[in-house]
Amino acid sequence: MKKLLLGILLVSSSVYSQEFNFDIHNTSLLDYIKMEEELGSERLDLNSNHVSYSGDAQPIKYLRKEPNIPDLMAYYFFKRKDSTMSYILYEWDVYNFEKEQNNQKSYKFQKSLVDKYQSLKKTISGEFGVPESKTQKSNLSREKSESRFEETSNWRVNDSTEIELYVIASNFYQKRGMVTTNPTHRIRLYIRNKDKEQQGPSLKIGEEKLKKFEKIKNDFFNELQSEDYAKAKTYLSDLIIENVTDEQLESLVENIDFNRDIEIIYSGVQMGLDGSAFSLLQYKYVDDSSDPPSEMIKLVFDDKDKIVGIQPMKMQKND
Repeated sequence: MKKLLLGILLVSSSVYSQEFNFDIHNTSLLDYIKMEEELGSERLDLNSNHVSYSGDAQPIKYLRKEPNIPDLMAYYFFKRKDSTMSYILYEWDVYNFEKEQNNQKSYKFQKSLVDKYQSLKKTISGEFGVPESKTQKSNLSREKSESRFEETSNWRVNDSTEIELYVIASNFYQKRGMVTTNPTHRIRLYIRNKDKEQQGPSLKIGEEKLKKFEKIKNDFFNELQSEDYAKAKTYLSDLIIENVTDEQLESLVENIDFNRDIEIIYSGVQMGLDGSAFSLLQYKYVDDSSDPPSEMIKLVFDDKDKIVGIQPMKMQKND
């Protein structure tokens, strides 16, 4: 598995070229929002309430345009208390846009949908290995009424990350009394943070440790404000220090408002995809009353209490 490079967090305005980010533990809600903005996605209003008994807020929803298959609907579910990610749903579904009965599709359309699924499966497998796959039906056919493909793939990345990919491309239609089975053409990709279901004491940061991190953060910020970048670098982890430039630190200063007080809204131990552990603190400005916060600062420490990542994030305002 690829080692997580947290050093990129020192760049305050990250450019996202990828379509997806599977590292749900070390990626904040604002990171995902920024990714969607970079991809040119359209933020949508929810047309129904999602009921949650586990502290989830109403999800944030985006639409991405897709050629040859249904447009992508992206749903980001996060905790109301601290905005940490619970799970993500990416959905390509004809029914989101066409709700008519017996909506059969051409062989070309079905093949495009299955090809998208196979491409996603290949990409995820390249990162996390061969999945557990179950093919329920494999019979793509030019005969509309007979054409069907259905398969599920699962990756258990580690004890706290699960990825599920599902596709159905079916033209089967049947009406029996009150029960109607309609054609279904859909891909669903879930990225789940299992820590949110089974979080234990080992994933929490103690009070004494938090006080230590607060002092390190304050000292680091003081050096940044005074523009003593050589001294500021002494607070950085060996994982990133050789690649950090004065220009990057200058950019960091420009993106943090040192005149406003900040407060911790989340702290916890985050596991990298390679099993390494990092302490993560998320801050918001005290005077920011928006939900989720419109601006956040993420600070990450390695096991030597050195800063391995810092990322100011701003949510783009809707006009």
